[in-house]
Amino acid sequence: MIPISSIPANSFTGAAAPLTMRNFQADLEKTGGLKEAGLASGATQGVGEDPFGTMMKKFVNDVDSKMKVSATEKNKVMTGESTNLHQAVIAGQESSVAFTLMVELRNKLVESYQELMRAQV
Repeated sequence: MIPISSIPANSFTGAAAPLTMRNFQADLEKTGGLKEAGLASGATQGVGEDPFGTMMKKFVNDVDSKMKVSATEKNKVMTGESTNLHQAVIAGQESSVAFTLMVELRNKLVESYQELMRAQV
């Protein structure tokens, strides 16, 4: 895994694009990861509604929104628009914890899936 600090700043599309889940969507679509998971744009559910998939999409969107709020608060403090430093730090920590939780949840889901695939019928 590549640490985020080793990614060059000029690799972002904007001048200072915040690190969000949407930044990785294009890479996932290129590799076909979203299609395999059934999350590609235009994907339809065969039978009924998928409550687990809906819950996971909502969770990812919530984490993404927390990261955007954190980036906005940080930019306000850095540009001098706001002197509310403690709010920016709290938003940053909140987004960090939410992202870490999401990664750990993903790891547990992948681990569970692999365990199911190893099970003999």
